[in-house]
Amino acid sequence: MSRQTNQPETQTDWEITPDGLYIATRHFLVRRGYCCANRCRNCPYINWNSDLAWQPVPAEAIRHTRVTPKALAAARAFLAEHEQELERADETSRTYHHEMIKHYRTLTERWK
Repeated sequence: MSRQTNQPETQTDWEITPDGLYIATRHFLVRRGYCCANRCRNCPYINWNSDLAWQPVPAEAIRHTRVTPKALAAARAFLAEHEQELERADETSRTYHHEMIKHYRTLTERWK
């Protein structure tokens, strides 16, 4: 008899690196609802690696919660960075910076 679950089998909580380290998946971190400020490789809340291809988690997945002071400070710093970049961005980069500003504002509003 198979056990029914609410999550598809393709959405696992951990990936294993070639070195045997367990890394939390983006799916797991989204379900958790907040950033721990440990610079998780798959963090859906804060782009710790400054990767332009990074996409933030949907706003509805971000809970009102307490986070570490380090996570809140990082969200505020990234918000300020994108606000500064927006002032000197070309037309193609403006949309990206607007989206990131919206994301980091949502984080700072919902996190305490």
